[in-house]
Amino acid sequence: MDAIRKLPQGQANLAQGVPDAEPGTLFVLTVGGGVRVDAGPLRTILFGRNRPEVHVCVGEDDARVSRMHGAISYRSGQWWVAVTGRLPLRSSHNQKLFAGEDPTPLAPGYTQLFVQGSDNREHVMELYVVA
Repeated sequence: MDAIRKLPQGQANLAQGVPDAEPGTLFVLTVGGGVRVDAGPLRTILFGRNRPEVHVCVGEDDARVSRMHGAISYRSGQWWVAVTGRLPLRSSHNQKLFAGEDPTPLAPGYTQLFVQGSDNREHVMELYVVA
């Protein structure tokens, strides 16, 4: 089975939980769709506004969002978020993540990441790591 699978069309949110999955499985969802990724070495999910070049599209119609805004990678037994775009991410815990900083680990459970876009728009990415 593929390590990265698209989530079904119409997936409303991840806040209500996710289907049964192996521990470490990562779910990522935006208004543009999402993916389910099995934990494993060398797994990386790219996100940004350039749909053809990323696994998860966020802020597709907003030029303030970088084409390749960041990556979520699995290593040392957990998922890590790194920002590569020009704007920081803000987590649902009010932590800011900046480009060039060390990647930040994702805790098991539900997390939201926000990208500040044009005209006070805020683009959200929902993440869920199965415990």
